[in-house]
Amino acid sequence: TKTVTRSKYQRIAEVLQGGTGSGGGSGGGEKGKFQFWVRSKGFRLGNGTREATKMGQVVVYVPVKTGTGADGLSEPEGISLKRVAVVEDFFDIIYSMHVESSSEPGKAPKHAGQKKTYRAIAETYAFLPREAVTRFLMSCTECQKRMHFNSNGLEPKESEPPSSLVSGIIDYNMPLTSTYLKQMKLRVMNSQEQ
Repeated sequence: TKTVTRSKYQRIAEVLQGGTGSGGGSGGGEKGKFQFWVRSKGFRLGNGTREATKMGQVVVYVPVKTGTGADGLSEPEGISLKRVAVVEDFFDIIYSMHVESSSEPGKAPKHAGQKKTYRAIAETYAFLPREAVTRFLMSCTECQKRMHFNSNGLEPKESEPPSSLVSGIIDYNMPLTSTYLKQMKLRVMNSQEQ
């Protein structure tokens, strides 16, 4: 499984708290398979933020292997706990990591690129695929303006959350490859010239 929905997240928490996690399975075999999957992945419960603890929310973590990256700058090989990202929270997670607040007052927030955004997310979260970051960035108005890929010619505000600027152009059922994105960019530029 590459992503975790809110209902699956709640089932994982239920299993970890000693329940059966039966919130969606049909038979006993499904419950057993799900419990085995939860235990095999090594999910753990944690406290998370103070706000979450006050609201009675549990936070699910999963151990993730960390290793020295190709750049040699990554942390030494080992295991760290990452918070499980829930599909329904992807937008908020990606937006908060993508738009960095400037340390200088009055200066507009900076929009990180794909690698920097994904790296920041991967430091904290698991189960949030890179493709979700790519799709988010394709709809970020500030980034589209920066890439000169603004399909409607409007000038968006600097710090407003991304809108679905190019959702009518890009088929999200297709794999998002650089070749596909270049073709779509050329198609938009050609249609604007005509």
